[in-house]
Amino acid sequence: MQSRQQSPKASGTDDSEGTDGIEQVKNVVPQLPQYLHRAVEGFAPQDGFTVGKFSVTFELGSNKGDGFVGQLFKAIVTESDRKSEYLCKIPPLDDARREQFHSMTAFAREALVYADILPKIYEYQRAKGLTSPGEGFFHAPRCYHAYCDEAAQESVILMEDLRLRNFQMWNKHNPIDHDHAKLVMEHIGRLHAVSLAMKRDRPEEFEAYKLSNTLDIYFEAEGPFRNMVLSQMQMAIDALEEHDHVGRQKLEALKPNTFRELKRCSDTKLAEPYSVIRHGDCWSNNIMFRYEDGAPKEMVLVDWQNVSYVSPAQDIVYFIYSCTDEAFRERYYFEMIDIYYRSLSATLEKLQHDANELFPRSALDEQLRQYGGYGFLMAIFLIPMMCTRNEELPDFEERAHKMQSTDQQLNESFFSTSESSHDAYTTRMRGVVRDCIRYGYL
Repeated sequence: MQSRQQSPKASGTDDSEGTDGIEQVKNVVPQLPQYLHRAVEGFAPQDGFTVGKFSVTFELGSNKGDGFVGQLFKAIVTESDRKSEYLCKIPPLDDARREQFHSMTAFAREALVYADILPKIYEYQRAKGLTSPGEGFFHAPRCYHAYCDEAAQESVILMEDLRLRNFQMWNKHNPIDHDHAKLVMEHIGRLHAVSLAMKRDRPEEFEAYKLSNTLDIYFEAEGPFRNMVLSQMQMAIDALEEHDHVGRQKLEALKPNTFRELKRCSDTKLAEPYSVIRHGDCWSNNIMFRYEDGAPKEMVLVDWQNVSYVSPAQDIVYFIYSCTDEAFRERYYFEMIDIYYRSLSATLEKLQHDANELFPRSALDEQLRQYGGYGFLMAIFLIPMMCTRNEELPDFEERAHKMQSTDQQLNESFFSTSESSHDAYTTRMRGVVRDCIRYGYL
């Protein structure tokens, strides 16, 4: 058996920038850790390859800017005329980046989700008679191997490459449209419904899934990201029009309380009895779509590193305020909420539960009032990144080394905009602030 590395061909599903987002000067696969080689070589025989007769090559598996707590590589296993491809997700190879961005915490969570939580969710649905993707929530990548050893700083998540099943990623630079948003809201509703039903039917088993928010580690008031969080807030304030006195007043009042509000949103008890297992990072780069006749027919949620047990409203507002624009929300906001709730109700009914008992519509409306501002708090990080071309995004490793060498707070906006993206950012952010105020979330 041979294992070697090679330079990749262009990869990625979002071709909007012409080069698939991969920097041509950095397109050589780095030296990969032995634990990754062992994982792929150990799985290949389970997939029908003959020990000692297959070879493994690696290519880059993602675009710049697709994530900062992990790295993706494509493993290509070949034996005679047979070839299989797998995506391999591992923590950053750079020590500073891995440490400063708490990558091992995120990987421990995602490995738990793939190895335990999602299989249990699938098994529960099948036991209740839901067996097809069209009935319940089965919309995560096929995972073949999920391993994490935090002490050894090792983790591998080996999964299918959805691109081989013709799934594509939405261009993150564009606000999402109605058909795609509708599909997302339907599937979030299904996921939350399964969580609510499982919590009722299997309370002892479900207790282990009441997980804390992995994002808390970044937003601790005294953590290294403190000034960065406040800088993102100031960016949003600076984006407002001069005459928007109400918006400016609201954000200035929120700024010194940002960490308190983030902590409140992570308090599971405040959302009970309606807290659910939420995806936690539901934005364009973590959703892939399959099309029929040009229309989105199926979707899959990827990147399960931020799964936690909190208010269901947080997945909703996270997606809507980061991935849609003001014009979309003016026309479709309440329709999207209705779509979510109809999907949740229908799925609960299939699971032999009544939505009016487990999560009445009035409770959803109250959850949105209580947690709608979370959409703004996440948008201040995501919108700059979504408005900036990949090649203009910050160098994550450079920032990590700066934090490590100075042992200081980040005194700048981490997800800052470039000159070319400034107008797009200000337009999107102004709309988020106006809508959050309009709906009573700020």
